[in-house]
Amino acid sequence: MKSKNLSEKILRSVKSKGFKYIELPSVVETNHIVQRSGENFRKFIFSFSDQNGNELCLRPDLTIVSCLRYLENNFKGKEKIFYSGQAYRKSQNKKDSIIRDQIGFEIIGSKNEKIDDKEIINTSLNSLTKLKYSSGKLTLGNVEIFNLLISKLDIPKRWKLRLCRHFWREDYFNDLLKRLETNSDVDPTIVEIDKKRYLKMLKEDKSSIIAGRSIEEILIRFDNKIKDPRRASKGKKCI
Repeated sequence: MKSKNLSEKILRSVKSKGFKYIELPSVVETNHIVQRSGENFRKFIFSFSDQNGNELCLRPDLTIVSCLRYLENNFKGKEKIFYSGQAYRKSQNKKDSIIRDQIGFEIIGSKNEKIDDKEIINTSLNSLTKLKYSSGKLTLGNVEIFNLLISKLDIPKRWKLRLCRHFWREDYFNDLLKRLETNSDVDPTIVEIDKKRYLKMLKEDKSSIIAGRSIEEILIRFDNKIKDPRRASKGKKCI
């Protein structure tokens, strides 16, 4: 009951700032979730197939579903929304509940992210100041900060794009970091083998498919790698 009263106070405060309450579906297409959260996220969701063979799942997170709602309904322009309800997600910690009560608010379709980000932060702080609590923490999670960090690194453009694109795929992302740390991708022996394969592929049918990619795509990728090589790291490793 205490948690419910707390949620209601927060939601009233958010509503007073011009946010509109929306209802969200409890069941969504699994593919929509996996595409945006990564294949690794599949093991945390509760999925099933309907009578037509479509794979569906219980909503694992209300924020994701609110964004899907905006996209699927082809909404245009800025929308200030808030929502509440239960999300269903497995956890690596067996003691955690699979049912999570969640509330949230968003500004979707923003034309000025700085101004709207500031409004979100101010609304959060305003909601907290109206509550009685002994301590609390406001966490800002903005992937743009990560992208800015990557853009400053002294590595080839293709590696910057790769790190940003696969940030959400934890296992593969960690593998990329290990390759950067160990210089395995700039090993002279491996590079020489790649060059031999490259010269051989130049003589083959460019439309042939290898591991899901055409030979033409592979050649373009390797050509970029040759023109923009990554230097072996010689600096001290930071712990």
